[in-house]
Amino acid sequence: MSVEYVKMPHLPEGRVGLLALGSRYRRQLERPLRLLGIEPLWLPENAPVDSRLAGHADLCLFHAGGKRIVCAGEALSIKFADLGYDVTPARRELGGVYPRDAALNGCLIGNRFIHNLRVSDPAVLDSLGQKITKIGVRQGYAKCSVCVVDAASIITSDMGIASAAEASGLSVLRIRPGGIELPGFQYGFIGGASFKLSAHKLAFTGRLDAHPDMESIESFLRSRDVVPVFLTEGPAFDIGSAVPLAEAHTTG
Repeated sequence: MSVEYVKMPHLPEGRVGLLALGSRYRRQLERPLRLLGIEPLWLPENAPVDSRLAGHADLCLFHAGGKRIVCAGEALSIKFADLGYDVTPARRELGGVYPRDAALNGCLIGNRFIHNLRVSDPAVLDSLGQKITKIGVRQGYAKCSVCVVDAASIITSDMGIASAAEASGLSVLRIRPGGIELPGFQYGFIGGASFKLSAHKLAFTGRLDAHPDMESIESFLRSRDVVPVFLTEGPAFDIGSAVPLAEAHTTG
C-alpha cells in the first residue's frame, strides 16, 4: 500500500495507513484496525514508567509532523530510524513517578502546543519551531487529556486545558471525568482512548455508553462533520492514544 507521512500531528488528511500504539493492546485492537486497512506499529513496553502506563504510546513518542519524531530510549529511536524517520532522542530520562513520565506528553494541534512547559522535554520544545504557539497549562498528561477533533476543536475533561485552549481560540467541549477504563486508576482520559482515522473519522477504543456526556460528545462531533468509529463493543479504554504516522493516498 502506498503511504505518505502525516504532515500535521494527530490530524491525517487522508485515511491512516500506519498507526503506532502500545503492544499490550494488540489482542483487543489488531483485528479492528486491520479491518479498517490500518497497519499497526506495535511499540514495546516503556519500562521506565509506571507499569500501569507502560503500554502508552504517548509517553514514549512525540510526533512533530512528517518524518520528525522525538523518542524515549535508544531501542525505540533505532526502531524508528530503521523505518526511515528523522529521530531526535529525548534529552530527559523518563521516570516512574509523575511528572517524570510525562515529558513527551504534550499535545500539538495545528499551530498550538499544549503542555506543562516545565515538564516538556527540551527536544520536544526544540522540534516545534517558531511558528508554534506554546500554551502552558498545569497538566503534564496533556495529550492523554485532549481528544483532538480537528485543527480548531478539542474535547477534554481538564478544566485548566479547556480554559487555556479557549483563550487561544480553540473550540472546546468540556466533559465530566469518568466513563473510560484504565486498569489501576479510577478512570482514564478521553484523549488516551481516541485518535483520528481520517479528516472526518475519529476512532474510540470502545463505546461511550458509560460516559456521562456521551450525547454531548456525539453532538459536538456531528457539528464538526466528524463521525465516531467504535473499535470494540465494550466500554472505551485508555491506551495512551495512538499516533497516526502515515496515511494512504485514498481519502476517507
